[in-house]
Amino acid sequence: MIRLFFVATAIIAVASTPVWSAQQPLADKSLSVNQLAAKPDTFVGKVAVVGRVATATKGRGFTLIDSSQCSTCATDCLTDKTTKQIPFIWGGAAPVVKDVVRVDGALAKTAKGYTFTAERVTKQ
Repeated sequence: MIRLFFVATAIIAVASTPVWSAQQPLADKSLSVNQLAAKPDTFVGKVAVVGRVATATKGRGFTLIDSSQCSTCATDCLTDKTTKQIPFIWGGAAPVVKDVVRVDGALAKTAKGYTFTAERVTKQ
């Protein structure tokens, strides 16, 4: 009986959450872009990040900046070289530039730095 309750809860959560992917959230707490950029070694593996979309390319991915740093969302913060940015690999529908989104996915260390592969993108 308990198993049936959890299945029903999961189905309701998927049906009521607007997402670009049908997967369930991977992490309970989400990080800001600045938190992840400051200590990426600490967060290798499954992670969730919330930020503002700075750029997006359909079928390839997008880049996030810290949403609190750019709360007024002037275009200057989207292109400022001093603003921390995190690129995400994403093959789904591109999120809209300037939207705040939560990204669930996996951060991996590579020979050239880090790669973040998005598995779910949800508009906040």
